Amino acid sequence: VVRIKVPQNEIIGFNDGVKGEVEVNTNELDDFIIARSDGTPTYNFVVTIDDALMGITDVIRGDDHLSNTPKQIVLYKALNFKIPNFFHVPMILNEEGQKLSKRHGATNV
Repeated sequence: VVRIKVPQNEIIGFNDGVKGEVEVNTNELDDFIIARSDGTPTYNFVVTIDDALMGITDVIRGDDHLSNTPKQIVLYKALNFKIPNFFHVPMILNEEGQKLSKRHGATNV
């Protein structure tokens, strides 16, 4: 397992285009895994690298990923990548209030 050491007592702040100002103290974050014991990279590591190398300037995703953003900002800073703008939109739910997803049979997502 490979982890990134999260700097302590630092405020990670960003202006989310939907949620407004978001701040998280890094003391609330643990050193997190960027590569599993079998060598496969984790989601937070992969999307940060991919978006940075592709020159992505605006990340638009479901608000279920809001908690990933401070970790990704830690990675952007550690790797000296430009931090994109973030927009976390509300989840689209079905009639029963469940998240629509292809994994659960929603074919129009």
